[in-house]
Amino acid sequence: MTLGTPDSDSEPGGRLAALRYRDFRLFWTGLLISNIGTWMQMTATNWLLYQLTNSPVLLGLNGIFRAVPAIGLGVISGTFADRYDRRKLMICTEVVSGLLALALAALDQSGRIEAWHIYAFTFANAAAGSFDGPARQALFPNLVPRSALANAVALNSLLWKGSALLGPFLAGIAISWMGTAGAFYANAASYAVVVCAVVMMRTSSKGSAKRRSLLSETREGFSYVVSRPIILGIMLMEAAASGFGLNHTMLTIFASDILGVGAHGFGLLQSARGLGAVIGSGFYIGVGQHPGQGRILLVAAILYGASFALFGVSSSFLLSLLLMTMVGTTDTIWGASRGTILQMTTPDRYRGRVMGVFQLSNRGLHPLGQVQSGMVIPLIGAPAATVMGGLIVAAVTLAATWRVPAIAKFRWDQDPNASERHQIRTPR
Repeated sequence: MTLGTPDSDSEPGGRLAALRYRDFRLFWTGLLISNIGTWMQMTATNWLLYQLTNSPVLLGLNGIFRAVPAIGLGVISGTFADRYDRRKLMICTEVVSGLLALALAALDQSGRIEAWHIYAFTFANAAAGSFDGPARQALFPNLVPRSALANAVALNSLLWKGSALLGPFLAGIAISWMGTAGAFYANAASYAVVVCAVVMMRTSSKGSAKRRSLLSETREGFSYVVSRPIILGIMLMEAAASGFGLNHTMLTIFASDILGVGAHGFGLLQSARGLGAVIGSGFYIGVGQHPGQGRILLVAAILYGASFALFGVSSSFLLSLLLMTMVGTTDTIWGASRGTILQMTTPDRYRGRVMGVFQLSNRGLHPLGQVQSGMVIPLIGAPAATVMGGLIVAAVTLAATWRVPAIAKFRWDQDPNASERHQIRTPR
């Protein structure tokens, strides 16, 4: 795949090095606005669905309709990102997602919306997102040189985590003033912004020059992931965080039933998580150029598990806000270091497929984590389920770094595959 990649010998350029490059600025700004809209819709969707059903199980069930297309299509979506123009693929998926948000807003405003409508829109939006995720993740490293890649990963992490600071807060205002439809309309408008930004980018992508069958290329991508212990270990950590970490079902139930703070308090909890993400991103932007990414990952993962478990036993709203800020901080640092290691160990010819597998561990399992929460919470209670999740996340991280010591020892200024070459063969 041939992309318009900046000169790899360019100087890093400080803490905002990636923003020196025009295409990355367009990409980052457009996605920031779009992600704020997405957070607004996610917050409003969970609140509306819980109000319609008053059931943790039915609220968690929405995760299945997000997981099924993410898992089913995620198997091949990464191959599409390696075969075709990633930029054009992104434009198509963003347009479809924007139209879906607009239709959901109109149905909600009509007053005829039911739970099954939300499930249907969730399914369709997840299907579009299954192709958007790998294309997006595979595209952005080609917008900056390697010297600025760690900074780009940190800023890319800020896109999703940091937008949680404004998105849920704005959603709370929209729900209070205009109903949930207002948040859906805002999200539809945000997609138009990112489409314009991607259209204005000069980066070109022609896709693979040589193509084999879709199944053959997909199988090759999975083989590559399995053959790289560092990449496989990162995937397992992502799966644990997605399946047992913090999710919207859990946070909705805490706000409504445990803390009793309503829609406004729910928005504040989400915003506290976003504030933590901004703090974490700021910290990581400062240390992101540090080559010892493995140690940063390990410490952040353990602190995330601990703060998440403590949130589960908190009965004070103020303390819960502080702990949620800590969760957002450590989660962002942990996620950014995972992303940096993953991007720096993956060659561009496999990047789309590796990101497709990464999406299976993220978008595929995170919704199932909501289902798991919806089923476990009625059995053992929200506090116990949260403590259990935090302990599982920490345990999986420690086990992965014990089995694959190269993860904790990873330094981006060294070749991460050097010690593996004698025993691992790269798929051809």
